[in-house]
Amino acid sequence: MVVSLFSHWDAPAHVATGLVLGALALIVGSLAFLVATVFFTSYLVMLLAVTTLSLVVFVPLRVGHWFWLQVRKITYKCPYDDCRYRGLPIHVCSCGAEYTNLEPNFYGVFHHICCHTDENVRLPTLLGRNRLPRLCGGCRRPLLHSSLGELREWPIFVVGGPNAGKTVFLRQAVRQLLRVLAERSGGTVRLDSETQQREHAEQVRLLDNGQVLVKTAEGTAAALGIAVRIPKGLHALVYLFDKPGEYFQSMQRFGRLQAIEGLRGAILVVDPFSLPALEGRDPAHRGLAPDVPFHTVAANLIHAVEAMLPGREKRSDLPLAVVLSKADVLSANVFPFLTGLVGVDHENPEDLHRRCREALSRLGGTETIRMLEQKFRTVRYFSCTATGRIPDARDHSPFRPAGVEQPLLWLLGHATAPSLHMETLATGRS
Repeated sequence: MVVSLFSHWDAPAHVATGLVLGALALIVGSLAFLVATVFFTSYLVMLLAVTTLSLVVFVPLRVGHWFWLQVRKITYKCPYDDCRYRGLPIHVCSCGAEYTNLEPNFYGVFHHICCHTDENVRLPTLLGRNRLPRLCGGCRRPLLHSSLGELREWPIFVVGGPNAGKTVFLRQAVRQLLRVLAERSGGTVRLDSETQQREHAEQVRLLDNGQVLVKTAEGTAAALGIAVRIPKGLHALVYLFDKPGEYFQSMQRFGRLQAIEGLRGAILVVDPFSLPALEGRDPAHRGLAPDVPFHTVAANLIHAVEAMLPGREKRSDLPLAVVLSKADVLSANVFPFLTGLVGVDHENPEDLHRRCREALSRLGGTETIRMLEQKFRTVRYFSCTATGRIPDARDHSPFRPAGVEQPLLWLLGHATAPSLHMETLATGRS
């Protein structure tokens, strides 16, 4: 009877137990959900705060850096003559990892972390990142110049036909330019690549031994970079582009040189024996007689400028230095007007300019001069010798250049504050 009585309570007991357990589960679940919600909300708030703080820090940094680049007119222009890329380069870690966007962002404000096998390496996002190996973001070739990104680029193209003497002229001009600016400007001037410093030193050594340099090789090479920092004057990474003369005798090859875009100046080296009045006159140069007339090279330069630079139908603002080379072998006995064309300290630059222009005209270049001056608003005429004498394999005395730095100084004057005139530096006068 008693057993029967309790058996009626089994079902209500199970129901009550289920309700209690359910209530406990609901309470525990609610507490767990509440705790998770609090923790998750706290995490979201903290993440949002960190993100907002990062934005507050790195956005002004990036905007400030962009503004600084605009003011300094720095574009990260690729120094290779067949690449037109401008923009942030690819930075390379010591492990070989490449970073296309090494800037302040969500991955790091002041540095990014590169995870190596045995350690984590910090890569600076602004200060110090130029010391990392870099590749061009377009052609992916190494960027040799350490001042790229610190100084505005100032590209200058050296143009001339085969055997015009561009290679020797450029090496001697750079040599003299480094000396003149270092001695007289009070600033710092240096070749901006250790590799190019070694190459330049070897070329200068050969010239000091009376040896003629090998012609510029075919193929693509980085521009010779000179970092110029002159107080109250020029601050620029000067690019000097030198291509074999064969590139300038054909408009098809000339037009492929993308470096013409953004040029700040051009030097047109004129072989005097490419002019009508001197063709075949000098026996010492008969074996190196140019097969491309000066007029052809000048016409190709004009066509390239019209194709690559803005305002092709108008006169170009690109300053052009026309340099009559090999002044040491010009026959003053036959042509008296060729005497004294190379500038010295006491020469008046304007008088020298007029005399060089007149000499070029009287040697048969009148039509070419007229064509150049119709296209280029600013043209200046120079004469120089890169060797000082006719090269002779038996003569190992140093070559003595004269007037080679004047065209470069004049072109750099277009980037210089009025307080520091480059022609003043050239003559040493105040």
